[in-house]
Amino acid sequence: MRLTLFLDHQCNLACTYCYNGEKFPRPMPFEVACKAVDLVVKSDRPLKQVGFFGGEPMLRFDLIREITRYVRQRTAAYPVPVTLVVTSNSTLFTPERIEWLAANRFHLGVSIDGCPPAHDACRVRADRRGSHADVAAGITRALAAGLPVKSISVIDPANVHLLPDSLDHLLDLGLRQLSFNLNYEATWDDAARERFEVALHAFADRYAAAFRRGLRFKLNLLDSKIVTHLKGGFACSDRCDFGCEELAVSPAGRLYPCDRLIGMDDRDDVVIGTVHDGVDPARRDALIQAKNAILDECAECEYVMRCMHWCGCVNYAMTGSVGGVSGLLCWFEQALIAQADRVAEELYAEKNPAFLERFYGPVLE
Repeated sequence: MRLTLFLDHQCNLACTYCYNGEKFPRPMPFEVACKAVDLVVKSDRPLKQVGFFGGEPMLRFDLIREITRYVRQRTAAYPVPVTLVVTSNSTLFTPERIEWLAANRFHLGVSIDGCPPAHDACRVRADRRGSHADVAAGITRALAAGLPVKSISVIDPANVHLLPDSLDHLLDLGLRQLSFNLNYEATWDDAARERFEVALHAFADRYAAAFRRGLRFKLNLLDSKIVTHLKGGFACSDRCDFGCEELAVSPAGRLYPCDRLIGMDDRDDVVIGTVHDGVDPARRDALIQAKNAILDECAECEYVMRCMHWCGCVNYAMTGSVGGVSGLLCWFEQALIAQADRVAEELYAEKNPAFLERFYGPVLE
């Protein structure tokens, strides 16, 4: 079970597209965190990962340290240590904090949208100043300490035209695990969609160019579509864990099937319990059934097995229902599949060693 603790609604940035709503101080009491850990430890699913989320979780660094000690105590008998993850904007990664995170074998997810103009278009401070310089400095510090770092980038109408340069920039920073995510809640009008199509084509070309340079890296946006081609679609194990193997906890102790659904902690329709009473199986199972149902209009689509129509949090953001699939999602998914297939065919025809190793296993000389 992956447990995500939403430590506070407060953040030191004011990103224009943040899906978590208003920023206000509501730190998670240590007792709530302990109850959440205990809830999973006592369940029939072993605790595999504890993530710290927000808001900006590094604003509550002392709480992270307290909870980490408690997790270590409660899982001391586990044969494999619990994985610890912080999802952060990295602006508060001081040398001392990086040293502690490295000593405790943390994995980091860092929010950076790409090259400076792409990042600073949306990830700003309250006074509208960009944050790229501080974010990049934090990433550099973390990489130098040997910490595993995954970049988390948001594609928005305001920065989509810079998507190709952003990929190059992140690779130049030394990042090798990249996650690009669309801002599905944005207004993607005809002009924005046209910019997306042009940028995505160039982005896929830069992706292929990186393989041709011999780089070993992972990039969710195109990798996942290539994998679905090879496997004939998403397997059940590829899909989100949504309440079964994933549990998110708000500062007030309410339980959600995904951390993206917490927001301001005012969405009663997607709450599946509390740390005090545990998970309500009926509520959880109803949400899972709703998100996994294939709509009639999707059933005959040639892309249905390669499409992320099953992502409950994306569906909720776009339609207000975990099972409601937006036509805009279909459009994005088809565009991604087309570009992934195009560059994959090129790289396979070239017998590119880095590409073949990434998707087919070690290449024998």
